[in-house]
Amino acid sequence: MKPFIDPAAGELVVSWDQYHALIEHLALLVHDRGCPFDQVVALSRGGLRVGDTLSRLFNRPLVVMAASSYGGMNGREQGCVRVGQSLAHTCPRLGTRLLLVDDLADRGRTLRAATTWLRQSINPDSLTTAVLWLKRHSAVRPDIWAMELPASPWILQPFERYEQLTPAALLRQTTGSLM
Repeated sequence: MKPFIDPAAGELVVSWDQYHALIEHLALLVHDRGCPFDQVVALSRGGLRVGDTLSRLFNRPLVVMAASSYGGMNGREQGCVRVGQSLAHTCPRLGTRLLLVDDLADRGRTLRAATTWLRQSINPDSLTTAVLWLKRHSAVRPDIWAMELPASPWILQPFERYEQLTPAALLRQTTGSLM
């Protein structure tokens, strides 16, 4: 099943099944590439589910790096990139080979900021980057991507509904359906 493209809205609408299949496709591409890595570094928030899945599939520890660039109306405006100044992990120490993952490379600014920080702060022997979606106009090309988009649609990922949903609205939607 292909993601649904809504040309009128300029959106690529992705279901949970499509999203998980794309993560699995990315995992196979990483495997085929044969690039060794000690940890999976997931950029939060978009790369968290990607990183969690790859961490489980490759049996490597998950490291979380906070990064933020989207905000504004409905979270669809990319502004200044902010990268956290530390990594969250439970490893006794970081390895020297890292796999940095995110959901997409739109303009590439977040990926660039994250790789720059990692190289300056951690100085890994190797740093491989992987994303689900690469928009053709991105100034930064990751090492591995699952899907290249020739245009620049907004990717409506299945978890985005929670950004507009409140607990009260969720309760109204689910009352009676959980019994």
